[in-house]
Amino acid sequence: NADDDETTIMIKELLDTRIRPTVQEDGGDIRFVSFEDGIVKLALQGSCSGCPSSSVTLKNGIENMMQFYVPEVLSVEAVDDEISEMQKKVFEETDEKLNGREIVGYKTRFDVVSRTLR
Repeated sequence: NADDDETTIMIKELLDTRIRPTVQEDGGDIRFVSFEDGIVKLALQGSCSGCPSSSVTLKNGIENMMQFYVPEVLSVEAVDDEISEMQKKVFEETDEKLNGREIVGYKTRFDVVSRTLR
């Protein structure tokens, strides 16, 4: 982004060259969201999203590395990004539909198979 300051450019470069490849090896991904007042906000995606050890990775791994290479970084936080929010909403809506009524499709298939076997 042409509007990024030098610190933000350094953060993104560090993410792309050192952090993302390692996270991607484990089936996850990480995306830069923002940098304001010394706080880097990142969106954890893939297998990282909801992973119990992601908070440890975030603080002990990513935050420490960021602070080592970019002294302006005071902390690193995980946030839900727009894509994660949309995925969560779709999941919740689908879950609500499935839990709110009988799953007719399965019942129908079962009935058809049962009748065929009789």
